[in-house]
Amino acid sequence: MIFNSRIRVIYVKELVDILRDRRTLIAMIVVPVLLYPLLMLGSVQAISAQESAIRTDTTVVVATPDQRQKEFLEHLIREDGNVLEREAEVADNRTPDDEKRPEAFRAKVRVATRDLESLVRAREIHVGVEFPNYADFDRDVGQLKVRPVFDSEEARSSLAARWLIEMLDRVKLRERERRCELFGIPLKAIEPIVIESAQLATAGSILSQILPLILVLMTITGAIYPAIDLTAGERERGTLETLMVCPVPVIHLIVGKFLVITTIAILGAVLNLASISATVYFGGFQEVFSGSEEASLPFAVFPVILLTLIPFAIFFSAVLIAVSSYAHTFKEAQNYVTPIILAALVPAGIAALPASKLAGAMLVTPVANMVLLTKELLLGASAGRIIGGNVTWTAMAWVLGSTVLYAGAAVAVAAKVFGTESVIFADTGSIRSAFARRLIRPTRYPSVSMVALVVALLFPFWFYLQNSLNTAADGDIVAFLRGTSIWMPVFFVGAPLLVLLYWKVDVAATWRLAAGRLKFYFAAVLIGLTAWVPLHEMFLLQTKLVPIPEQILGAEASFVAALKSISPWLALLMIAVIPGTCEELLFRGFFMGGLRSVAGKWTSILVSACVFGVFHLYFFKIPLTIALGIVLGYLCWQSRSIWPAVLAHVVHNGFVVVRTRLDLDGLLGIDPENPRAHLPATVIIVGVLGMVFALVLCYGGKKGSCHSPFTD
Repeated sequence: MIFNSRIRVIYVKELVDILRDRRTLIAMIVVPVLLYPLLMLGSVQAISAQESAIRTDTTVVVATPDQRQKEFLEHLIREDGNVLEREAEVADNRTPDDEKRPEAFRAKVRVATRDLESLVRAREIHVGVEFPNYADFDRDVGQLKVRPVFDSEEARSSLAARWLIEMLDRVKLRERERRCELFGIPLKAIEPIVIESAQLATAGSILSQILPLILVLMTITGAIYPAIDLTAGERERGTLETLMVCPVPVIHLIVGKFLVITTIAILGAVLNLASISATVYFGGFQEVFSGSEEASLPFAVFPVILLTLIPFAIFFSAVLIAVSSYAHTFKEAQNYVTPIILAALVPAGIAALPASKLAGAMLVTPVANMVLLTKELLLGASAGRIIGGNVTWTAMAWVLGSTVLYAGAAVAVAAKVFGTESVIFADTGSIRSAFARRLIRPTRYPSVSMVALVVALLFPFWFYLQNSLNTAADGDIVAFLRGTSIWMPVFFVGAPLLVLLYWKVDVAATWRLAAGRLKFYFAAVLIGLTAWVPLHEMFLLQTKLVPIPEQILGAEASFVAALKSISPWLALLMIAVIPGTCEELLFRGFFMGGLRSVAGKWTSILVSACVFGVFHLYFFKIPLTIALGIVLGYLCWQSRSIWPAVLAHVVHNGFVVVRTRLDLDGLLGIDPENPRAHLPATVIIVGVLGMVFALVLCYGGKKGSCHSPFTD
């Protein structure tokens, strides 16, 4: 849509009004600018003060099971303290390292009145110590076992246990040296391996554990107040009705308000990122985060992170404006928004876990994929690269592509919701009434918001299902195809059918179930038999631009072998008939049927083809799938029927089975051992001419006859 003067005026007006509001400025500027420095300074100083107070003001109380073990532990503590004092007296010249000398363990030791565990839980002692084999211990050759008992959740108990273990480690080292001297054994002889670890943590790697979750959540929360104020707020103030009766198209009002919310969300993300960075950099927290004063923040990756947040901000801005539009008051809108925030916290929290990786289902899980992408970008920047490691171009494409798909669906739904009468008149609008079937009016075709929402919801479910089937099949291609054939009719046909029936949409008109003219079926057969020729040459051109990994070619070889191992009729059913029918009903029927209500011919064809390509989840074949989708969409549009496109799709997929089973490559002069070789000139000429003739048949007729092929 062109960003014309009306939208610009609405955008500027709403943006200025939002920025004049005190609550917006506090939430967007004051909170991030003051919050992070106070949180970091306060937390670091509080931890330091707490540990210092425990060390100086608290007497560590240690208990042993009996008097003999008590006397033995007191002896160890006293001896360790004496050694540390002598070492301190020997060092005449103080060095910076002397400031890090271990402190003597000072504790009050007593005999336990009951079992050690209950004393620790009751906070009567800090640490319990038991020497299980003390009675039989031989100091020269024996091995003394020590069992500390402490509560890791209680700060004093945990610190006391740490100090005790440090003291026992010092005693252990001195005893080892004494035994080596006693028996004349070199100390190195009993230490064959010495580990010298290198600390490689950087400010960026530590920030990757906390920044992604904060940044994503603050992007969401930044859009909450403007979304509520520009919808429910205006309804509550009584200004929305006046605005809607102005001589301005409703879609311009929607776009202007939506862009304001998105702008505020992105600005909030920028300010939060800038505040965290400035706090870490100027506050001297690099050493706290990485353990090194030389650590530097990965500033180079920050613009990339902000760019990836744009589709995410659009997505949640649209969701929030759609939900808030049903609220009558500001308070009611806050109640509606709260479940959205809670729903976002679940995947965000899972993605923030250390074991979560940017792979599999996480690539397309909303919110979680953005948290993981931000985390991996920071980790990659810490390693000296932005794209690499877990963040490949393929992974980034899946994350951004799926987020754009969700954002498009959310925008379509928001536009539909905001443009209805239920938004203008506060006494009729509610989320419940929007889904009440008795209030739904029958329509001939679905709305673009309906098809966009259904397809956007189907995409992650289909992605999860494909990954689950692939894992369950464990390399068995036939089992994977069988599972796909079972579930594809459920997701691609059953789910849209239920939606159409519930919303009282004409199923036959949406799916274009009427039979088309005979010439289109002839064109469909030609397309099905010849489309693979130009697609193969396109694939070769693509390999020169984007190299194809060898494992993908190996997977295709395994696919061919699997086809030869099963019945040809079963192969045709699983590869040609079911996918060809189900995919056409979803993409050229349901999805393109909704697009044509607001888009023209080529926009509908191109958008449906792109979504068709993304659903195939095969990154390197997406351009080829989109090209085939354009041809099938054009055939469906021109024929005014879904069946020619179904026939073309089934024949195209079925020819792969026939070509494999009958070994037609040898007959056509194709080298099956070299998939990167060009096809013979004769095959190319025949294939291209067949495609051209089929497209000419589709175009046919008098000028203007195809102006509105979906108009009955």
